[in-house]
Amino acid sequence: MKNKKLYLALLALCVLNFAAHLYFYPALPDTVPTHWGFDGQADGWGPKSTVLLLCALPLGILLMLAIVPKIDPRAQNYEKFGKIYRGFVVGIVIFLCAITWLSELTVFQVLPDSGNLTSLLVFGGCGILFILLGNYMPRVRQNYTFGCKTPWALNDEHNWNRTQRMGGIVFVVIGVVFLAAMPFAKLLGETGTLVLLLAASLGGTVWIYLYSYLVYIGKMK
Repeated sequence: MKNKKLYLALLALCVLNFAAHLYFYPALPDTVPTHWGFDGQADGWGPKSTVLLLCALPLGILLMLAIVPKIDPRAQNYEKFGKIYRGFVVGIVIFLCAITWLSELTVFQVLPDSGNLTSLLVFGGCGILFILLGNYMPRVRQNYTFGCKTPWALNDEHNWNRTQRMGGIVFVVIGVVFLAAMPFAKLLGETGTLVLLLAASLGGTVWIYLYSYLVYIGKMK
């Protein structure tokens, strides 16, 4: 029942978000900003219909996240970390709904023409999501679609629990890197910022897999 009410509320949010975009749609110019560099400046443009396609994304993600627990072979384990999963769904849907407004906020000059406020909003949102998820990752139980799903973790519950604990630490570190990159995005430039974030994300992923394997072969007691 809790899940049903929550998903209905999020569905209503997505529908209202889409309706609000439709309200402002006639006032948009034919070409709108659709991409922003790591310095916060718009550097890509497209037809205003792109706005409607983008604002349909939260609804699509919501439907996918609602279906995932029902088709997972270990669906019963979702009941053991239901609050965590529901919190993740709420966070990602709200974050995506907020991101859909970047075009309108830029066109109507709510966002400043200079500075890196856009990158602050995006990096800040991603960083906070990583940190929150990392704190709750150790409580995620075995499943095939949510969590740090290495082959060795999926095959052994002890390995799974150890891998999720390490994954939680890695997620928090990645989140801190995202937050730390916010003030320096303009200074580092798009390439420098991208390299930093990719290095943190890829390095964290590689370490999680390596750690899980080391637990599997008994090198991590």
